[in-house]
Parts: sequence; C-alpha cells; structure tokens
Amino acid sequence: MNICLKSLRRQQGFTLVELMVVVAIIGLLSAVAIPNFKTYQAKAKVAEAKMQLSALYTAEASFFSDYNMYATCLAYMGFNPRAEKANRYYGVGFSAAISSINSTAYTSAINSGLNSTDCALSNPPSADSGVPNDNWYAAGKGVGGSIITVYTDAKQNPAGASLAPCDAITVESAAAGTCLGDQSDQKNMTYQASAVGYISARFLTPVTASGLTINHLKVLKMVNNGY
Repeated sequence: MNICLKSLRRQQGFTLVELMVVVAIIGLLSAVAIPNFKTYQAKAKVAEAKMQLSALYTAEASFFSDYNMYATCLAYMGFNPRAEKANRYYGVGFSAAISSINSTAYTSAINSGLNSTDCALSNPPSADSGVPNDNWYAAGKGVGGSIITVYTDAKQNPAGASLAPCDAITVESAAAGTCLGDQSDQKNMTYQASAVGYISARFLTPVTASGLTINHLKVLKMVNNGY
C-alpha cells in the first residue's frame, strides 16, 4: 500500500509555465505557417495563368503558320476556355485597344483560307460571348466577391493595359501591356496577351491584381505578383 501511495505522489502534471511555453510555440509556428500556406495557394493559382497563356501562345503560333500573321480572334484559333470559366481565377486574352491588321496582310490571309466573318480585320476587346471572334475571357473565381469579370477591369492592370506601339515587344525586356502589331512586316508581326486575376485578399483592385503577359517570342512575364 505504501509503495502505491509513493508512486502516486511521484506523478506530476505540467506546470503552468510549461503549458504557456507550449502555447507560445504553437502560436509562433502558426504565425509562420499560415502566411506561407497562403503564399503557396497563390502560387498554385498563378500556375493556372501560365497554363492559359501557354495555350494561347500555341494557338497563335498555329494560326501564324497557316496565315503568316497574328490576330486576336482567339476562339477561331482554337483557344476558348469559356467552359472552364467557373474554375478560372484569371481573365485572359487581349484586354486593351487592338490595332487594325494591315489590309494587304489580311487579304493574303483570306486568300489562304481565313474566314473574314469569324476573324475580323479590326477586333476591339470584347467579353466572351461564344463567337469565333472572341478575344478575351472572363474569370469565374476570385477572392470573395472580387472577380475579373469585365475586360475594362483587366486593362487597368499593368499587364492588361494598352501597349503601343506593339513593336516595342521585339525584345525580352518589353514593357507590360497587351497589343497586336499591324502585321505589315516582320517588325510588326507581334502580339502580347495578358492574364489578370484576384488571388489574394491583400490585392483586390484592378491595378494591384496578379497580372502576367506572354508575347510572340514566348516570353512569359510576371508583371504583378498580386499576393
């Protein structure tokens, strides 16, 4: 009996100081881990934009091989992410004013089989309506109620703003913005498209949102992190 009582007396619980130390350590780990987790989440969303822009580049490259010019009729080219809208954080395409294509280059493309109804000579930004001439696609997801649903918001972002002249993107250190060269000669056979989206609660204005661009040289640029 005495042995059992002595054994019980030797059993001790945690002191208040020890519990406070454990709580402090857990708090410190949480303070470090939660922001990092949010950053990893944002980076995963950026990967979506890169995939979309890469698909857009592939469509433009294929179009150029057929018609010897670039254009903005993305749906006609085969780039049409409308069906994925509910899962996309980024509005993607040409969100700023687009130059008209040189008439001689355009006529040559028509002679090569281009459908002028489905791919217009001049194609200003428009919402995704499901027609072949669509050139910009809205996002369906964002942060809270903040979603890039109209191209007028996307073009306020440095990545989606108007870039003129478009021959400024013939080097990798190009300025941000979207544009289309007039396709009149090699210097002007250029384009730059963008992806803009809300991926962080700290950057919920069109200007500060996440923004990326890609051009005819396949230069993919992160213009705004947005997280």
